[in-house]
Amino acid sequence: MVWPDGITASPDGYMYVSASQVSAAAMFHGGKAENRTPYLIYRFKPIAAGYISR
Repeated sequence: MVWPDGITASPDGYMYVSASQVSAAAMFHGGKAENRTPYLIYRFKPIAAGYISR
């Protein structure tokens, strides 16, 4: 995962994490963007149960 953020859990027990590649943005590399498609969202079911909150 490159720069995971946007973590959320769903009522059906899955967790979703977006990998936005912010660390590869142009502002960190002398004005040249190094991020590449596809931009991914990972979906998985954690081993331990979680809980939904705000």
